[in-house]
Amino acid sequence: MKRFQRSHALAIRTAALCCIAICVSTAYAVAQPLDSLERDRKARELFINGTTLQIQGNRHAEAILEFQQALRYDSSAVTLAAIARSYFELRKLELALEYADAAVQRDSTSRDIWELIAEIEVLRGRYDEGIAAYERILTLNPTRRQLYTLGRLYEPRNAAKAIEMFERLSASQPDPTLLLRLADLYERRRDTKGVLRSLDRARTADPFDPQIAARSCEVFVREAMFPELNAVLSQWKRSDPELERSARIWGVTFTSLLEDSLVMALHADAITPLLDDALANFANVWPVMALAGTVSVALDDTTRSRSLFNQTVLASNHRVESYLEVGRIYILRNYPALAVDYLLEGLRRYPSDARFAFMLGGASIELDRDDDAISYYTAAVELDPRMVDAWVQLAILYDQRGMADSSDALYRRALRLEPDNALALNNLSYSLSQRNTRLDEARAMAWRAVQSEPQNPAYLDTYAWVLYKLAEYREARFYIERAISVGGNATHYEHLGDILLALQEQAAALSAWRQALARDPSRIRIQQKIDQNK
Repeated sequence: MKRFQRSHALAIRTAALCCIAICVSTAYAVAQPLDSLERDRKARELFINGTTLQIQGNRHAEAILEFQQALRYDSSAVTLAAIARSYFELRKLELALEYADAAVQRDSTSRDIWELIAEIEVLRGRYDEGIAAYERILTLNPTRRQLYTLGRLYEPRNAAKAIEMFERLSASQPDPTLLLRLADLYERRRDTKGVLRSLDRARTADPFDPQIAARSCEVFVREAMFPELNAVLSQWKRSDPELERSARIWGVTFTSLLEDSLVMALHADAITPLLDDALANFANVWPVMALAGTVSVALDDTTRSRSLFNQTVLASNHRVESYLEVGRIYILRNYPALAVDYLLEGLRRYPSDARFAFMLGGASIELDRDDDAISYYTAAVELDPRMVDAWVQLAILYDQRGMADSSDALYRRALRLEPDNALALNNLSYSLSQRNTRLDEARAMAWRAVQSEPQNPAYLDTYAWVLYKLAEYREARFYIERAISVGGNATHYEHLGDILLALQEQAAALSAWRQALARDPSRIRIQQKIDQNK
């Protein structure tokens, strides 16, 4: 219900309140006849006393007593609103609302009273009523603060109305912070023109605000507006006295590029000059060099990436993180051989840092050098026996070689260090189930892995497979179907077929196996299952 359409009950309560005040005032007047000047003086004196107590912040109860005394001489909207304000500060919201209602009935043109009603309603969690009260202020020449507050109330629910308020404010006095907020609201409405317009006005209002520049660069990258992007970036080079601000803006630009593979694929020619500009202007800022190098790797420009990554290491004064970051990027971007070069150099400089051996193990796996990987992971755990991930990777490698006892021991070593390591729980559980051993333990471990990551298809598949081995076929079907709903690889469909066959649903099993074979035609055993069960 709108604020100005309150129920009869509330109107009666308000009228009663006012009658009480008037009756008290009348009774007092009979007992002590006073002329109008004296009444005004007493009302003003009591009101000032109440206001003084109110201003002190922690004396609202006393202030209310003074204001109620003032009501004996003056029941104006101002006094009623003052009582409402003190009740509001005391969080006596029902009483606050009663007095505020009485006040607004006496003066419906008071912006302050409508604002107070809105504050009360919002604090009561009645946002629609609060907004309705604020909307009454729109017809009463609202202040900028009141327009801004109404815009903020609109913001979570009604972007269009929030935009209307903020545009109204910005038209008379452009404010960079407000314009950034407008840009975000237009973003919510997928209005790119509105976003660009707001950011352009924000840059005009404050061309040296790094937050505005960074936000602009994000949008220019997304929209592939490279001339506009270059124009903003050209303002943020070495001429910036605070190089950190410029570096952040360039870093945001490169990060935005990395997050948009389509722009990267279609506009490599426009991106390459930015990398060269970065090298020319931020050669001593190693995070920018690392991001620029990552962009060049994403463009498969390994020659340029080497230059940028070499500068990354130099700019960082050969700090350990620079080598690790370059190695990580090359591994993630499928250039493990290039990663090895930097990781070996880092290991030479920091021979006691186990992270280099661990990452070299990962690069070796990508290069199909499992013997090297085992050597590196072994070196990692010797340097840092508490490196759980290295123990798990060693366990995986031994498991792949059919060395079950060694693999089990390594998984258990990892779980002693980190009992809730989901990967170790899952892998050990699956390994046990494949060997039909310790199935109750396998079930418990697989369930813990699923609880850790309920949407992980591999963990759901393992749990389903353990249930299958325990002949709990219906429950197994439930979990394998969940795995397929979030994954759906060849293994999942093969397991589904096996479970369905156990449930004597032969046609459905054949369908599942065919789907598995379609995803991985190299699995000869699946074709054999199909042939045997036609």
